[in-house]
Amino acid sequence: MKYIIKGSLCGFLCEECSEPLGSMQVLLYLPWQSERITENVVANPKETFRLVSKEEKEQRKSLLIATSETDEKGNFQFIVDEKFSKSAFDIDFVCGSVPHAKPKPRKEALQFHITTFYPQWLMDKDQENYYFTWQYCIPSKTWCYVRGYYFDAWTICGHLTNCSSGSAIANATVKAWDADLITDDYLGSAVTDAAGHFRIDYTSADFKVNFIPLNLETDPSWPFLSSGPDVYFKADIGGVVLVNETAADRRNNVGYCLCVDLCSKINVGNPDDNFPSAWTGVGLAFDITTGTGARDFDTDGYAGTGKYALSGVIRLTGQAAPKAVSGNPIEYRFLVSDITTPNGGAAPAIGNFAKIVGVTPGLFYTDPSQPVAKLMQKVFPFSVYPVLSDQSDFDAEGWFDINKSVARTITTYGLTSLNDYWFIDEDTLLSMNTGALTTFPDVPTGAANAGTAVPAANKIPLQKIAIRFEIREVVNKALNQFNIIAGSGKTLNSAIINNNSVFMKLSIAELETLGSCTPISGTIHAKYTIYHPHLESAFMHLNNNSYSVNRDITDGFLTLAGNINPAVDGNANNSLQLNNPPNDMTKCTYSLKLYVQPRLHNGDNAAGYSGPVEQLFFYNI
Repeated sequence: MKYIIKGSLCGFLCEECSEPLGSMQVLLYLPWQSERITENVVANPKETFRLVSKEEKEQRKSLLIATSETDEKGNFQFIVDEKFSKSAFDIDFVCGSVPHAKPKPRKEALQFHITTFYPQWLMDKDQENYYFTWQYCIPSKTWCYVRGYYFDAWTICGHLTNCSSGSAIANATVKAWDADLITDDYLGSAVTDAAGHFRIDYTSADFKVNFIPLNLETDPSWPFLSSGPDVYFKADIGGVVLVNETAADRRNNVGYCLCVDLCSKINVGNPDDNFPSAWTGVGLAFDITTGTGARDFDTDGYAGTGKYALSGVIRLTGQAAPKAVSGNPIEYRFLVSDITTPNGGAAPAIGNFAKIVGVTPGLFYTDPSQPVAKLMQKVFPFSVYPVLSDQSDFDAEGWFDINKSVARTITTYGLTSLNDYWFIDEDTLLSMNTGALTTFPDVPTGAANAGTAVPAANKIPLQKIAIRFEIREVVNKALNQFNIIAGSGKTLNSAIINNNSVFMKLSIAELETLGSCTPISGTIHAKYTIYHPHLESAFMHLNNNSYSVNRDITDGFLTLAGNINPAVDGNANNSLQLNNPPNDMTKCTYSLKLYVQPRLHNGDNAAGYSGPVEQLFFYNI
């Protein structure tokens, strides 16, 4: 029988920024201060974290029982001798450097004591080993001090977003500067990722570069010779300045870790500027490309590596200029076909696209929180006005003209000349309600009882649609004179959709026999049935009022997690044992809950768990 401690170690730089502590030696000791074990176990690690002196290391040398090393994700593992299975432990770690620090090795690695803990051993599912999981992320105040004081590692962790929409700005170069009285110091730069996140690492040498060996800061407060830099930022993308702070915008005397949110008020340009138009995705999560990536649709029409079916209102995303280079207005539309073809191959024939957003009842959806564009004032106070789509912006054939939306916005808000505003092209081209396309009903409530599988005749068939994007320049609408724009005809050949509810039932077998209000004892059995054509996960949880019993229930199917197999659409069990083993149920009231998560996504968010379906019972020994 093995006793295994699995742990992970990380450090916070700020509330939303942390780093795994890889390549750290982790040490497991028997308690050093045996007379204070209880006090140390219940103490907050913030109070027990400390640098271990040479004297203390020598005194504790005989108490060391295991060592490990963290991997790149900060994970480590100890195998503890069974003779120590009832003991508490001290846990330390040793580091000779910290993540992202510039090469500057210390002569001797430092050892830090974290805390004392008492493992609450759990038996694994095969009942062969006991395990205990311990995870700890060092608070930012402590970890930043360790990084800076001992390793001269200074960090800026931040996000760059659009000021008006809050959307992340990716692939932008952010530069950090230290404002000095003589010469401003360049601290470093980074490129933002897809979430707009950036990180800049530097040392004190980067902001103490004046010919005078002191850091003459611009901060007039005492002490004049400060220890931290006065930081300001600049950012650009494709030669366009997004953030242009100066020394006047500095953050004075920043510490070892600086966490900052930057935003840009500049997005695109003038309303009459022309830029490439394209339909590129569904929401923020999926691109209309075929492949095996996290954002791709597969050949069958499932979205992403999670093999999601589209559900609810989906945002058809991309960009479309209001006008062509000639100044003529641009129109676009989305059409839907019930006839589909595999993604990556030839698209369905145009004649199959009989449904049109803005024409077919219920298909068009407008949401005030998802404008198709925004108008931002070019000068202070930089007011932003949402440009919302409306049914009146479509013609009889479903062609959408955003210029009508802009004109309505100008009238609604009483704006001045459009030339006084930046046109911000939002991701949303149009929003479409997939519920208006759903043709198959939910599984009838009486199709199956708890513990009985849903009959094949009541299962919900797979439903697919194809979506086609068309865009054109209007030369003379009255004379039917149009120019087709590049990107017109872009088609998602197959997208699986679903808006059906999860079928789920739960009961207690003994209550069905004895009556729903009867106290029960002995071995207890659950009966459940779950079904959805796109099933992602399901689990069942049991707890009593005091939470002395608080555990998940499994039967080989439950707990199911992360399922992407379309053939796995449900399960039924009419005798799932809840106890004996484990023999932990005492006299009390219990709650048994069943949760099911369908594999559904609207392009921005995945569907949450359905349920819980709950059964209450009183267990009487």
